[in-house]
Amino acid sequence: MNIVQLKKLSYDEVAKCNKCGFCLPSCPTYNAAGQESYSPRGRNAITRFAVEEKLPLSDDTERSIFTCLGCGACTAVCLSSVQTKDLIFQNRECQVDVGFYPKIADRLVKTLEKTRNISDDDPEDRNEWQELIKELPEGALEKDQAEVVFFVGCVASFFPMVQNIPANMARIMQKADIDFTILGGEEWCCGFPLVGTGMPEKLEEMKKHNLQKMTDVGAKTIVFTCPSCFHTWQHFYDTDLNLMHATQLMAELIQDGKIELTREQNITATYHDPCDLGRNTGVYEEPRQVIQAIPGLTYKEMPMNRKFSVCCGGGGNVEMTDPDLSAQVAQGKLDSVQAVGADTVVTACQQCVRTMTTRAKRGKIDVQVKDLTELVVEAMG
Repeated sequence: MNIVQLKKLSYDEVAKCNKCGFCLPSCPTYNAAGQESYSPRGRNAITRFAVEEKLPLSDDTERSIFTCLGCGACTAVCLSSVQTKDLIFQNRECQVDVGFYPKIADRLVKTLEKTRNISDDDPEDRNEWQELIKELPEGALEKDQAEVVFFVGCVASFFPMVQNIPANMARIMQKADIDFTILGGEEWCCGFPLVGTGMPEKLEEMKKHNLQKMTDVGAKTIVFTCPSCFHTWQHFYDTDLNLMHATQLMAELIQDGKIELTREQNITATYHDPCDLGRNTGVYEEPRQVIQAIPGLTYKEMPMNRKFSVCCGGGGNVEMTDPDLSAQVAQGKLDSVQAVGADTVVTACQQCVRTMTTRAKRGKIDVQVKDLTELVVEAMG
């Protein structure tokens, strides 16, 4: 996309921003950096001036446009409902068109073309997390045909800190006698990171491959533990398949009595709504239903929750382009957790777990970070 195309597509939208500043308290990057160019209205102003040919795209506009977390909190509070996240991601495409974008994105693209995952690992190592499941026969989770497919995603497949998430989800599905399969080395990245780099057209090959694999195994339902994979399939894949996030499936299994939670968890917990699961896809209640079914758990809600939840700092590829800014946002999130008196923050996203856990360790913050699958398996005993 270029500036001319952006003007034709979205000028009316960006012109809706009246620069009132109502979005400022809700923007994590503005609160962390304290600069107008890191705010939603600042970024909207840059986009508007660019399409009006009053401001050339440059290194300066690159810094502003590529430090947005893509969390969507600005639109949630905007009196005019300006779709700022969409405008910023479209602007990123224009920045790529003229060559002003973080060049680390080129490495990401080459990696995805080579290994079909974000970490440049051997595709066959996507199954490494299965080693965490004791006495699991080799190949037990990879079937030629199954109506349910567990789409694991890159981060949980390859990053040791969060490999327990797919292991726990597999345990839960096995306990509920769900006949499911995984794609293993045949699973490719969903393509979401390419949207954040301003190169969404490059996800088409991955989309085509993943859809074909679902046809090959006879899938009718896909289960995701990764909110960004879930969001990408919901919004970028053209499919009639039933798409479920793990929290939705777990809530259903608990309600139907297919898994029983009997072991008390004597913790005081709060829930962090992942941006791509909550605000960007609309799943709010099922995670809370699961948490409140955990025996012995004391639950406390953070003031900024559901569609007003504050990002953990791990979105929009910002961790890759500006890790210090990402860490500042994560610190703010952990401060909010401690402010409500919780000793544990539960989430439903591997990236949120990574971002908050890393910050808690580096800052020596006494807060446990758990994915909801881990909490359920512990309560299952």
